[in-house]
Amino acid sequence: MSGQDVEIVGAEVSDVPPGVQVVGYGAYHLDDTEGIPLLYTDTDPNGPKFRELRDYSKGFTVKAKAVSDIVFVAQLRITGHVQKNPTECRYMYRAGGELYSQSLRCSFELRLKK
Repeated sequence: MSGQDVEIVGAEVSDVPPGVQVVGYGAYHLDDTEGIPLLYTDTDPNGPKFRELRDYSKGFTVKAKAVSDIVFVAQLRITGHVQKNPTECRYMYRAGGELYSQSLRCSFELRLKK
């Protein structure tokens, strides 16, 4: 763990499979979303209203030796038969004046109701 603050400047799903389209990304404070939003639809009356929340995806700072209360969210659209699940995300950040990119495992399953 570094002793420097880190500015998070972006995140993305790196291996979007066929049948899935990324519509957009956002970054939201956990207090605003009532926890980590794992799955929601625009029609869910009890889900977070992301369009009404402050979006931190253009950049935010994480203090040295601290954990961020901001999480990234990917808005996905199913466009066809999903044959595999995404497994990797890429995060872009700035530390000590240098820009970095780091890929991390972020596996999740996409299942459609019949």
